[in-house]
Amino acid sequence: MAAVAISCGRNGTPDDYGIVGFDTYTVASSETGQIVALNVTEGSVLEKDDVVGLIDTTRLSLQLNALVSQANHLRNTLPNVGKQVDVLMRQKESLENEKGKVTVLVERGSASSKQLDRINDEISVLESQIDALRSSLSRENSQILSSISALEAQASIVRDQIEKCSIINPENGVVTAKYVNLHEFIAPGQPIYRLADNTNAFVDAWFEGGVLSTMKLGDNVTVKIDDGDSKMRSYTGRVSYIAENAEYTPTKVQTRDTRTTMVYHVKIKLTSDGYLKSGMPAEIYLESVK
Repeated sequence: MAAVAISCGRNGTPDDYGIVGFDTYTVASSETGQIVALNVTEGSVLEKDDVVGLIDTTRLSLQLNALVSQANHLRNTLPNVGKQVDVLMRQKESLENEKGKVTVLVERGSASSKQLDRINDEISVLESQIDALRSSLSRENSQILSSISALEAQASIVRDQIEKCSIINPENGVVTAKYVNLHEFIAPGQPIYRLADNTNAFVDAWFEGGVLSTMKLGDNVTVKIDDGDSKMRSYTGRVSYIAENAEYTPTKVQTRDTRTTMVYHVKIKLTSDGYLKSGMPAEIYLESVK
């Protein structure tokens, strides 16, 4: 928001000059494939979480279907432990009933103890068979379930890849550059477009060391931008960054007189009103805005 304020530097001249900029984001591809949809043009205004494009998911979808099919097939092969053990349990139950009857006969002297011993041996064999079958089925179950878990993990990875094929805009902003077009093949990490935050602007400036004694983080300053017909538009800026080390005057602002001067990089935050454009020259007045 523009702030109408009158602020003068030394003898009414600016304390320094700078260049307007915006925070930018380079939106890149997360997956490999052909771009089958792309709704991005330079200068278009995008909102956060807008789906602006899609990378072909045909191969990944087929891969996912194959993994799901394999997992379902393995589930159908899981052994029914209860059903398979039930046959032996019924045999054991039958022998237990017979043992009860023979025990009564042995006590009465009507049957030989050898018959009872035979039944006990058969029961012991069945119990061993039941334990062995349960152990075998448990190992088989464990192996199949392990294979199913591995397939499900692979399926989750593929689902994540499919989700990342959607090109989602990360922040509110304006598209300042477009690097690819519809139907092009892209790889992970390849830039798709550049986005500039259209609400939070800043001014990059470079001050000589002597000036820093009057400046600290959080200070308000006046920033003036050309508004046409020799008029100036004023903004309230806040000092958000002061470099710890000096550097030579950057190429983009140096002149013959200043190219060997050691300066400190300072960043001044502004709130954009829609008028500010990246690259605009700015005048900076250090006295706090009242």
